[in-house]
Formats: sequence, C-alpha cells, structure tokens
Amino acid sequence: MTGLRAFAGRLIAALLLLPVLPPESAAGRETRTAVTVLTSFPAGFYEPVREAFEAAHPDWRLRIVNTKTTAAISQLQERSDDGVDVFWASAPDAFEVLKAAKRLQPLTARPTGAPPTVGNQPINDPDGAYLGFALSGYGLLWNQRYLDRHGLPAPRRWEDLRRPVYARHLGITAPSRSGTMHLMVETVLQMQGWERGWATWLEIAGNLATVTARSYGVVDGVAKGRFGVGLSIDFLGQSAGSEEEDLRFAYPADSLFLPASVALLRGAPNPEGAGAFIDFLLSPAGQTLLVRPDIQRLPVRPDAYAAAPAGYPDPYRTETGDDLFLFDRALSGARYELVNLLFDELVTFRVKTLNRVWQLIHEGEARLSALYGAAAHEPVAADLLRAARAAATAVPVSTAEAADPAFSMALRRPARGLPVSSRQAELEAAWRAFSQQRLDEALALAERALIILRVASGEGVWP
Repeated sequence: MTGLRAFAGRLIAALLLLPVLPPESAAGRETRTAVTVLTSFPAGFYEPVREAFEAAHPDWRLRIVNTKTTAAISQLQERSDDGVDVFWASAPDAFEVLKAAKRLQPLTARPTGAPPTVGNQPINDPDGAYLGFALSGYGLLWNQRYLDRHGLPAPRRWEDLRRPVYARHLGITAPSRSGTMHLMVETVLQMQGWERGWATWLEIAGNLATVTARSYGVVDGVAKGRFGVGLSIDFLGQSAGSEEEDLRFAYPADSLFLPASVALLRGAPNPEGAGAFIDFLLSPAGQTLLVRPDIQRLPVRPDAYAAAPAGYPDPYRTETGDDLFLFDRALSGARYELVNLLFDELVTFRVKTLNRVWQLIHEGEARLSALYGAAAHEPVAADLLRAARAAATAVPVSTAEAADPAFSMALRRPARGLPVSSRQAELEAAWRAFSQQRLDEALALAERALIILRVASGEGVWP
C-alpha cells in the first residue's frame, strides 16, 4: 500500500509540472477572434465568402448570424449591444433605416475603380454610412416548361404581370418578410408614383397563386412548378437558372441596378476585424469571388468582370429603364414599415378576395371590348367597371402622408408576442376596414356589370 501511495504521489507531481493549456486549445476548439456579421444572404453565398476571408485572414473567424432583412432591422433598432460588428445585405433602404436610427459608423470609401453611380444610382452612400460591394438587379423568373404547358407568354415588364392571362400563375413574397421584395415594391411606387404604383401592385396581386414566407420560396416554387412566374433578385434567379434548365431570368425593360451594401455597426465589439472583412469584400480577390458560377453576383469593381464567363451580365454595359430616375433611399427608409404594413393589409392577407375581384373585372372588360370594341360601348356596364377598378386599386394612405416622415415615424415591425403602439393598431384596423370595404364594393360593381354584359350577349336574362 505504501508503494502505491508513493507512485500516486509521484504521478500527481509529474502532472503538475505539465504546461496548463487554455480550455480552447485543450479541447481543440476555436481560438481566433470572431467578426460577427448579421446578414440576410443565403448560405450558398456567405459560406464561400467566409471560407475565402478566413483563408486570407487566419487570425479572424467569421461568425454569421442569418435572418431576414426586416428582422435584422428590428433586431438592430431594438438592441444596440447585441455584439454585431457588420450588417451585410442587398436592400439600400434597409441601411437608410439604420442610418436614421444612428446605428451605423461612418466608413471611408475603399479604392475600387468603380464610378460614383451605375445608371443614376449612387454606389456608396453619399454620407459614408455604408458602402456598395455588389450591384443587384431585380427581375422576372419563370419556368419555361410551365409557361409552355399553360400557353403563357414570357413576361418582359412589371406591367405585363397585370394581364389576366397570368391569373393564379404568379408567386411573390411579402415585403414585410423580404428586403428584396420591399425594394421591388418601393421601386415601382417611386417610378410610377404612389397611387399609380399601388394600382399596379393591387392588380398584379389579383393574379397571385401564393405569397411565400421568404424570397427563396419564390425561386423554389417556380422551379417546382407550383406557379409559373416569380419576382426575384438576380443572383437567386440566375443561380437557380444555371441549375434548372427550365428556369429563365430576365431584367424587365424598366429595371434598374442598386447596390448591395456593407456597413460597420456603431459600437461594434471588433471594429478592426469588421474593417478587415469590408476591405476583403472590396478587394480584387473578394470582388473576383463574386463571379464564381455558384455565386453569380455583380461586382462593383469594373475590372472584376474580366474573370467572368462569356455572356455574364455587366451592369456597366447594360441598358436599364430610365437613367434619369433616382431611387430615393431616404424616402424609402423613412416609410419602410409603412409600405410593409400596408402591403400586408392590402395584399398579403387578401389574396383570395383579390383573385375573385380581378377575375370579374377582367372578364367584364374583355366582354365589353368583344361586344362593343373601341368605337361604342354599353355605358352603364362601362361605368360600373370603371368604378370597380377604382375601388379595387384605392389605397387608404395619401401621397402626402406617404411622403411625410412624421406619418411613418412610429410604425414598427410587429414583434412576436408584443403589442404594437395604440396609434399603429388604429391605423392597421382602419386600413383593414378600408380594404375590405373597397373590395366588397368592387366585387358588387363588377358582378352588376357582368350581368348587364351577359344579357347583352344573349347569355342570360335579368334577375
């Protein structure tokens, strides 16, 4: 027993002489300093970037927090000490919301050789709050086999999606769930004007088959043939098209390119690592990475396109809709939640009703044209259909209210389990009632017009 005790003592003494390793090293765990990036980009994009960044910077580890753009905005507005270093996303208006909330630390522009603008759109924030690292176009994605099966033409413009031929063949996501979709909605509202833009979206909504939970759901739905046409950011549409031979993506004739950006958060715990990540994104290596076939983004550096395959889209050589149009990022940022909340009340929650209303309006207009042509018409039915269209495209917020930052200031994305402000609850209830009333009115007017037109064509008698 004495010998055993002596052996145990010598063993303990020997162990005490061994070097003490940090817990991370002893367990083989990560010892590099983390750079925390909050992003809405999919793993298919951020993982190759993470791998290349960490290879170029062995001392840094990229920690990705992935969420929807709208959720990211709420997170950064509500919690300023959440340990995030970098915000990285496509939608410039999302950065405007955070800039207005004073959550972004000013940045110095990196030398990229990029011009100040693409079309008429600034690549970097003029105030230096965020920097463009890639250019994004927004367009139309369709399944050619689906269109052939249903005898549908390929759409070329946003306005094409209003046509009755696409009834229940379209899929979108809600702007409240996707920064990409928000940007497309806002672009049409700015290009066409508030009231006309909403009229476009409300008529497009009459052709919807569904509203998906996220942007990726649109691409997946088109690929699987659940619906024929969807709205998508270019890199999702083009990368899906390279994998699925039936998928096609096109920029509409009235499209534009806007920067996807990166920003340093005010109070970032690791500003040095964040700066290294931003430098990498805008470096020749980081920019050339974007044209890889599995990524297919549009670099801001013009020289990066030399590494792209033949036929790769180059926004610096692509004609867009109106080079005089300037997307107003500040306006979009100021009314960000207004547009999201209003779209949900007018469209997202009313798809089935909108389907029925626009089916009747389109049928009535087609019958009116077939019976009377352009030269003459049935005046009562024509007036009823005009009134039905006006009711179906009405919006409960005026142009002046939409342009007034004070009107939208208190609106917030509803947080799960938490009540919204009393003013926001009142506005949402009023918009809900307005939408229901106007759609009921449009439905009744269109039904009356159709009765008249069916009788006029000999298909029925007066009820």
